[in-house]
Amino acid sequence: MVKKYKLLRSIHKDRSNLKPYVIVSPEYDITSGGIKVMWGLYGALLAKGVEVYMNCKPSGDVVAVYPEIWQGNPVGATTVVRYILNKPGVMALTRNGQSTPGPTTFDPSDKIYVFSRIYDTFKVDFQHILFLPVINLHIFKDQKKKRTKTCYLIGKGENKMHHPKDSIELTRQFAHDQQALADLLNECECIYGYDKMSAMYEVARLCGCRVKYYGGYDDDELALYEPGMNGFGTMREDKVLYTDKFRKHYEDMIRTFNNHLDSFIDDTQV
Repeated sequence: MVKKYKLLRSIHKDRSNLKPYVIVSPEYDITSGGIKVMWGLYGALLAKGVEVYMNCKPSGDVVAVYPEIWQGNPVGATTVVRYILNKPGVMALTRNGQSTPGPTTFDPSDKIYVFSRIYDTFKVDFQHILFLPVINLHIFKDQKKKRTKTCYLIGKGENKMHHPKDSIELTRQFAHDQQALADLLNECECIYGYDKMSAMYEVARLCGCRVKYYGGYDDDELALYEPGMNGFGTMREDKVLYTDKFRKHYEDMIRTFNNHLDSFIDDTQV
């Protein structure tokens, strides 16, 4: 069963007749990109003026939104949305120290929304891509500091030892203090990335720190990822991209999400 949380509501007069939403997610964890997206969707729907709950079910008909790692429909909603945050089956749901593999297939009646084209095994249309930018732009910005350091991220990847010996390893613990992470990235000229995909790459670029990527996706696959190739330096010496336009690109993604969320509300109320 889903756990109950204190109810927060925002009901706009023009949307007061809509079915409520229930967002189902593990408890908030600032170090987990997927969990931040689910809680971010909760906040975004609140800002749209709809009735929305987190991990609890009101009486009556509701729209339930589950990440792709969640089995079944414990809310018992008549309208089910699967929010695909990774390729189905790759990630597991961990609760109380136990991991349960996520499902690889879903009910044909489920509405499918995909976080990024890079994870889209369903071939959805453009309006069903729901990339939700969750990075705090007030914290993660270029402070115009002198850059004398390098860092590296292994994450879920394999350390291929391309980084200088004096590089600083970024672990999940760094993300607990967001300002300290931003300060460090502003002292780094580049980050060496071994994780296949991580929000740390967007965080770094927003701080003006280049990314040298060794995570395994090729250029064509990376081009499917909404943040794009801006700011990546790949293994090919003739292709080095920088960070100067990335912030504007990220702000554009926020506007795109806002438009897609309007379509999401219209679609899931049918």
